[in-house]
Amino acid sequence: MGAVKYWEDLAQAPVRRFGPVVFTSALLDQLLDLMGEKHPVHDSDDFAHGTDRRQRIVPGGFIHSITSGWVVQHGSPAAIVGMRRQSWDFVRPLYPDTPFWFTTRTDRAAEIDDRLGLVETTRRVFDENDRTYAIGRMSVVLLRHAARATATTGRAQ
Repeated sequence: MGAVKYWEDLAQAPVRRFGPVVFTSALLDQLLDLMGEKHPVHDSDDFAHGTDRRQRIVPGGFIHSITSGWVVQHGSPAAIVGMRRQSWDFVRPLYPDTPFWFTTRTDRAAEIDDRLGLVETTRRVFDENDRTYAIGRMSVVLLRHAARATATTGRAQ
């Protein structure tokens, strides 16, 4: 895993692409038990078939977690100190054991002050045929490099 990314690293960053990633059935079972997310469309193939799904589906909240590095480590950690907002559009169901990719694009960045900056991103989850499964939009507050210099040396650079 790389060094921590700060606001300056992400403000003008190119699109980042990750994958393939597979959310396995075993991991889904484990997380459903851990989180208590026992809605039948996630937990039961029989119920999911009755809703015109091929099989049970991965919960949307888990899709955010997977692509944020909670389940799958990727890229580098970011010096996030707060989240302003997050929203997801789920275009089609993501099934367990299905490879997928995702990208993260910086849409807008703004300095807040000499310590903090705001980054707005769009994350797209898609398959090998470029069919979109989910689109997430997030706005996060990150530390700036100047804040790191102040914390380690006692003065801003």
